[in-house]
Amino acid sequence: MLDALILARLEANWSGRDKAQRSQARIDRQMEKTHASVKAMSLGLGDKPFCAGIYLSLADIAVGCALGYIDFRFPEIDWRAQYPNLAKLQEKLAQRPSFSETMPK
Repeated sequence: MLDALILARLEANWSGRDKAQRSQARIDRQMEKTHASVKAMSLGLGDKPFCAGIYLSLADIAVGCALGYIDFRFPEIDWRAQYPNLAKLQEKLAQRPSFSETMPK
């Protein structure tokens, strides 16, 4: 998902090309991958408190970082409304110092 988001951002903001040279089809394709990834993360989390069950794991950190990147670079994507289980996980993670102290300003 992060690869797709970075590619979409690069295509949309490529400084060496004007807007006419940028490909909206490429951006759209990467955003489709992103939306599919968020959906898959939501399905994987289900109603569990954490990705791997009842304990924080590397999977939760990866999901939290990916969702944080969406919030930082693509705030127009309203993933919380569609995936409240991910929003709940993200809120829990945001309370942890390792997340709250490293959020971009």
